[in-house]
Amino acid sequence: MVDKINANIDLQKVLEFATEKHKGQFRDNGDPYIVHPIRVAKIVDQYKGQTSKNREILLAAALLHDTLEDTYTRYKELSENFGKIVASMVVELTTAPYVPKMIGKAKYLSEKMIDMTSYSLIIKLADRLDNLSDLANSTEAKKIKTINDTKYILEQLTSKRELTTAQTNLVNAIKNQINVLENKEEIIL
Repeated sequence: MVDKINANIDLQKVLEFATEKHKGQFRDNGDPYIVHPIRVAKIVDQYKGQTSKNREILLAAALLHDTLEDTYTRYKELSENFGKIVASMVVELTTAPYVPKMIGKAKYLSEKMIDMTSYSLIIKLADRLDNLSDLANSTEAKKIKTINDTKYILEQLTSKRELTTAQTNLVNAIKNQINVLENKEEIIL
């Protein structure tokens, strides 16, 4: 079991685990689902991982970020295979199954992101950026909802939390992606 903050994590093993867990799942565009966690990990690495002494932990949590939410994986399984720190980050990144329905997903995510640990927020922002980048094959209604939700989340986040340089850079990348989507897709908001 990996427990130390600076422990080496076998990212190939993490990728194989995540690939197996997401087997049979697909994105809206038909890609195997694992493509999304891989892209999220690449975004994390681009914005924070390369400068972080905890790069392996960040990338492992990014690759695993949807396993608790979207597969039959349990916390204990993540903890035993990749350590309590990675498993705890994945828990922090997991959307509760019932709360978004009660208060709305955008409000839920904004409140959750305001209180997240710094590393988990990096991953959640990378996740949001990738989800925005992957809207080409989505319905117009989903595009509009995702853009509006993201604007709300960013407004709440930037007004209620001090962000690190990497987080600010990700927020700016998300805003740029929204601008591309609004201009390219001619969405009227």
